[in-house]
Amino acid sequence: MIIAIDGPSGTGKSTVAKELAHRLGFTFFDTGAMYRSFAWKIVQENIDPTDQAKVVSILPRFGYSIRKDQRGERRYFVGDQDVTEAIREVQISPIASQIATYSEVRKALVKIQRAFGHRSDAVFEGRDMGTVVFPDADLKIFLTARPAVRAKRRYHELMAKFPDLAESLNIDQVQKELEERDLNDMNRSISPLRQASDAILIDTSDLSVSQVVGKIIRLGSQKENHYPKMKWAYRIIYLLARGYFRLFFRLKIYGLEHYRRGKGVLAANHNSNLDPPVLSVSCPEEVHFLAKESLFHVPLLGRLIRTLNSHPVSRGASDAQTFRTIIQLLQHGHKVILFPEGSRSFDGELQPIERGLPFLVQKSQSTVFPAYIEGTFQAWPRTQKMPKLWGKITCVFGSPIEWEDFEGLDKRQAEEQISQRIGRSLRELRSWLQSGAKGSPP
Repeated sequence: MIIAIDGPSGTGKSTVAKELAHRLGFTFFDTGAMYRSFAWKIVQENIDPTDQAKVVSILPRFGYSIRKDQRGERRYFVGDQDVTEAIREVQISPIASQIATYSEVRKALVKIQRAFGHRSDAVFEGRDMGTVVFPDADLKIFLTARPAVRAKRRYHELMAKFPDLAESLNIDQVQKELEERDLNDMNRSISPLRQASDAILIDTSDLSVSQVVGKIIRLGSQKENHYPKMKWAYRIIYLLARGYFRLFFRLKIYGLEHYRRGKGVLAANHNSNLDPPVLSVSCPEEVHFLAKESLFHVPLLGRLIRTLNSHPVSRGASDAQTFRTIIQLLQHGHKVILFPEGSRSFDGELQPIERGLPFLVQKSQSTVFPAYIEGTFQAWPRTQKMPKLWGKITCVFGSPIEWEDFEGLDKRQAEEQISQRIGRSLRELRSWLQSGAKGSPP
């Protein structure tokens, strides 16, 4: 589960996020520590932080990780070097602020945050967590507070850290600086500060840290593992179809730990006309798929497949028209079933991946959820008019493939690598299943 907490300075973001992570047993991801760790790397390599080209050039050599020591305390590592104390040195902070303005640096470090968030339950705090870094976070919180309250909190925080500032700093000055920073953050071109449309606003002005954390925990318990409610008609057909496949085909589903909410492409091998319904009932939420336009003119069938979120594609439709339909569905946050092999297999074996899906992944900036389906070919092969009953069907979801992994590559290279990755994932899922289905699918 990913909890994203955003908001301006003085609202208690860091304190709340740390306490929340502690009480839930989640990992607290300190975004600032990650930027300071990269700043430390720059210092070690004797690079001028104002030389953007050189700073960007060392990004591929930046390996960042968070580990816990014997006392359960977080330790930050760059490669094998523990930098937990080193990144708190005075000269590191201004360098971190400088490099945070570089778009290539932000893109690379966002990729690290996303990879971390998709591996474990975590609390992320910042200014663009719910809008840029984790737009599909399970729970988004935006903290706010009255300006005077924020200034007072910030003033006491500075006094605790830097008591020497007591004679030169006052609350009015702090409030003015906070307001100026808010204005800059809200109007910056890269990842501006704003509340995500689906974030829950919490005013912390008159609440203690414990009260805010308690409120977020209650909200999280309502959200955790809950997918959007299915439409009543979809749910009725979904339950009937799921029961049918379990009764007649002993349907088994593996790998739902890899499945998560939000937009994405469900990419599966294609052996049979049973594949779309099998994959649909294996998913814990509503999904969408494409179907021949002629099917929508068949009495009852047309109404049925519309209820199941099917979208018509005419026989003479161009790739551009089809892609536009799929991209619109993804942009609205839906999951779309696609078969990257292009057509059903004649022999039940995996086929080469076509170029269409990699193009869509890049264009829509969507996650790919690979799925391997076994048993549908035996139940209803392409050469047979009707399916056989009393078979065995299995659906396995694999580790998500993130589009950010291919960001920065040229178009053709990215398409080739995405195709290779999807093909490899399907082969690995097949091998895992045929080897006894032990542990979690790859």
